[in-house]
Amino acid sequence: MATKKTTTEETPAVDTTGMNVWAKLLAVRSEFYATGAKKTGKNLHAEFMYFELEDIVPVAEPLFAKYGLLLVPTFNDGNATAHVVNIDKPEESIDFIIPLIFIAEPGKFRMNEVQGVGAVVTYYRRYLYMVVLDLVESDGFDSQDGRKNLPDDEDAPAPKKSTKPVSADERKAIKEELTSEDGAADEKEVAELKTHLKKLMECDPDQEDFVQSVALKTESFKKITKSQCAALIEGVKEMIAAYEG
Repeated sequence: MATKKTTTEETPAVDTTGMNVWAKLLAVRSEFYATGAKKTGKNLHAEFMYFELEDIVPVAEPLFAKYGLLLVPTFNDGNATAHVVNIDKPEESIDFIIPLIFIAEPGKFRMNEVQGVGAVVTYYRRYLYMVVLDLVESDGFDSQDGRKNLPDDEDAPAPKKSTKPVSADERKAIKEELTSEDGAADEKEVAELKTHLKKLMECDPDQEDFVQSVALKTESFKKITKSQCAALIEGVKEMIAAYEG
């Protein structure tokens, strides 16, 4: 039997009596759009913003709870599946399915096999939430060159072009948003950072995880500002000095 949700400060009461799983999902989608959730993922090369997983989940999960829905991501039989269940009527559910593809050579991206699996799981979870919530993004590939995320680089399709041209002012605004006020680090600054990171790993091979995290967060050092690069260089220098001392 359907129940009436308890009133809380964050989640007002909603009478879901008579709402099937489809009606509930439609309500969740509508309220998610109304929140105006912000995209924080940045693609400097293609000059657009995209949804990160942390932009979606904290907003979506309270809405699922509010309307008595449960989203369960699963990875079975070569598919990533978002199983959306009506908690009031568990026999009602909707499955959203995406074919699952793993990166063929994790080591190629300075990851071990476990890290490679974790990266793919996070990537697919993001897309499952996007499909369930019917979120719209740029037509191109997101945070990295799409060719690198496919098993066979030779067969990678070219990114689609947006049907709506981006004006010069819009491109300038996006660039300013992506690179921040102090601008993107140049090749010389990035090369210096890489040199110090390499020396750090020579001092202590166990620092490889730290170096990998820097590479991942800066998308192979392609998205890093001058101030961020300078701060990292100084921090790594101090770490090296501690080992040498």
